[in-house]
Amino acid sequence: MTLRIYADFNSVSGKDREICWCLRYGVTPAHVGRPLDEVAEDLGLHAGMPVTLFYEDPGEEFEVSAVLEEHEGAPRWQARADWKTFRRIRG
Repeated sequence: MTLRIYADFNSVSGKDREICWCLRYGVTPAHVGRPLDEVAEDLGLHAGMPVTLFYEDPGEEFEVSAVLEEHEGAPRWQARADWKTFRRIRG
């Protein structure tokens, strides 16, 4: 099963705007989740790991497949999104 991680899609960068900061895990409408850096070891995160990035607010929800990248500093995790896999869930 692929981990579903809340990402900051406003932080996209890179040649094809494919790199996003990965922010939280365990996000639900009633719970903001935990910072990904805090739970990375428990989840067994590693560079090259496939994940699903998502965004959700009252007006829309979407997700995209991605591959994790680890960086120095905080937040430590980024992911390279594959925008060809973009899936609108609602909105």
